Amino acid sequence: MELRESAIRLTKRLAQTAQETFGDFEEAVEKDATKTAVLDGTVHPLTSYVINYVKFLFKSEAKDLLGDDWVLIHRRIVQWHANQYKRVSWAMVVTGVLLSRAMVKDQFKTFNVQFEELHQRQSQWMVHDSELRESLRLAVAEVLLPAYRAFIKPMIENGKNPQKYIRFHPETIESMLNEFFESKTWSEPKQ
Repeated sequence: MELRESAIRLTKRLAQTAQETFGDFEEAVEKDATKTAVLDGTVHPLTSYVINYVKFLFKSEAKDLLGDDWVLIHRRIVQWHANQYKRVSWAMVVTGVLLSRAMVKDQFKTFNVQFEELHQRQSQWMVHDSELRESLRLAVAEVLLPAYRAFIKPMIENGKNPQKYIRFHPETIESMLNEFFESKTWSEPKQ
């Protein structure tokens, strides 16, 4: 009986310590002075840290200690950071696609350069959790592909030399998105 009571006390102390630690971490995140967005397509280091930290909690079955409400709140935080990634990383590319059709050549050039840069950079990143990796890829595809298809449609239907401007077909972009977060090196060829 004494061993059981000791185990229960230890579990309660562990849960309390874990909650305090996560509370301290949450407070540190809230006090982080770097409130500016990272505009070069990279993920803010704190965002990456938070996502990895919370994913660790799920893997370690922390919800048994911290409770379902705590896990639900922090899943929402992870989702918010994933949405921030999508907004910050892809806003410029999608905005370029949705601009006026008057400057078609410049729009295609801008899109091609921005997409290649983001593809090269984000293919080097590594998201170890396969579920999160696929979720991020899907989030980008849901934003980018419909906008890009709408952008190239008039060029395909009415353009004199669409191949001159359209470097990437939607299927190619979709395939390239599947290379994101796989930690590819610069020297690896595109598939």
